[in-house]
Amino acid sequence: MSRLRHWLFAAALASAGPACLVDHSGLNAAQVSATGGETATSTGTGGAAAGGSQVGGGGAAGTSAISQGGSIANGGSVAGGGGLESSGGAGAAGGAGSSGTSGGTSENSGGTGTAGGAGSGGTLGDTGGSGDTGGALSSSSAGADAATEPTDADRCVANGGSYADGTCVIDCSAPGTCGSVVACPSLVACKITCGQGGCAGGIDCSKAASCDIACADSKSCAGMINCAGSSCALSCNGKNACGGGVNSSAGNTQIACAGEKACASDLSCTGNSCTLTCSGAGSCAGAIQLYPSAATVSCTGQRSCQGSVVCAASTCQIDCTGQQSCPNSVCCYSGSCNNQPSTLVCGASN
Repeated sequence: MSRLRHWLFAAALASAGPACLVDHSGLNAAQVSATGGETATSTGTGGAAAGGSQVGGGGAAGTSAISQGGSIANGGSVAGGGGLESSGGAGAAGGAGSSGTSGGTSENSGGTGTAGGAGSGGTLGDTGGSGDTGGALSSSSAGADAATEPTDADRCVANGGSYADGTCVIDCSAPGTCGSVVACPSLVACKITCGQGGCAGGIDCSKAASCDIACADSKSCAGMINCAGSSCALSCNGKNACGGGVNSSAGNTQIACAGEKACASDLSCTGNSCTLTCSGAGSCAGAIQLYPSAATVSCTGQRSCQGSVVCAASTCQIDCTGQQSCPNSVCCYSGSCNNQPSTLVCGASN
């Protein structure tokens, strides 16, 4: 009986053939045959690296129905990102991967995955480029909204004139114009023309670089005239022109009173030189006072220079040859007096 059973068992094995063979091919060194365990189903997960790096995933599960869990691959790391331009800091090192989970539930479970290695820190970013050098302050922005200094032309226009070739020209030639004081801008050559009855309020040329004033028509320049600067040239050719008086402190002064009864009020002059010509009939009726370094007074008009004449310049030349001119006191207090007629020594000419 035992022989029969042995034969039947051998026949059964022979009929089963290769189907019962266990295939060990394809297993690597990390896989060891298990005798009944299930296939490992989960892989060890690598820990996330700090600073943006990742660790490698766990090893792949065994593919055989009788294989142990696969080995966990070492976690790879990704280098931390470099800093931005302007000296970026090094990336933080990646954290270590957590251990992989065990393999299947078989008798011989899969081995624990190796912890992921820490990610190495990223390299320093490139040094940031230097900023462009700031531009120098312009003169217009040195002060906040600083006001622009007005030009000579601006100041001339503001005073009612027009600017041309370095001279401020103020035209009051139309009859009766410029009733208020006509003022020349400071440190600018000034030229003023006054027509009939014009410039009645007076003329202030005391701050100008030079003065050229023409009072050509009847009753022009009725107000006071003040001159200064390097030179003052005043012509009073109209009848009764320059009736308000003249005061000049210019370096060189020339006053011509050619109109009938022109320059009716007082005249005074200082500076380096002063030349006063009273050629109009009845001109220069007021007092004349001259105190420059050199002075010349010509009273050639009929009945001219009716007031007192005083010259206290270093040199004085006084001419009272006009008919009935210089009827009152004529005095020369100069070290050098040249009087015509010669009898004029602090006295009347005739």
